[in-house]
Amino acid sequence: LGAETLPSLNVSNHRLDVQFDNVEEAIAMSAMYAANHLKGVTAIITMTESGRTALMTSRISSGLPIFAMSRHERTLNLTALYRGVTPVHFDSAADGVVAAHEAVNLLRDKGYLVSGDLVIVTQGDVMSTVGSTNTTRILTVE
Repeated sequence: LGAETLPSLNVSNHRLDVQFDNVEEAIAMSAMYAANHLKGVTAIITMTESGRTALMTSRISSGLPIFAMSRHERTLNLTALYRGVTPVHFDSAADGVVAAHEAVNLLRDKGYLVSGDLVIVTQGDVMSTVGSTNTTRILTVE
């Protein structure tokens, strides 16, 4: 068998031996760990006010697209500079899993995702609070 026929696995030792400074960093790193180890994941979605979670996820190689979803133009402009991150305007009055599904549906409607895709979503319990990322969800696109 040639090496090109074997499945590849992205393994990162980034901050493996260091404790995380905050919950937001732990969520970002756990999302990227799942993205690199769960078969079938096609994208990472960071629902972000400041862009910080998108920045942290972009530091880990995965080969997967990262979507930074925000209602703030400044945040979208900033995340456009991050490696592998595509900024997408998203403004929802919903919180929690409802907002996550709205974000996934928006990306599907824009053609970034297709039905059946497996995606990882990071978000906070309250959408409008900077630094509140505390949740990772794994969702299947409908």
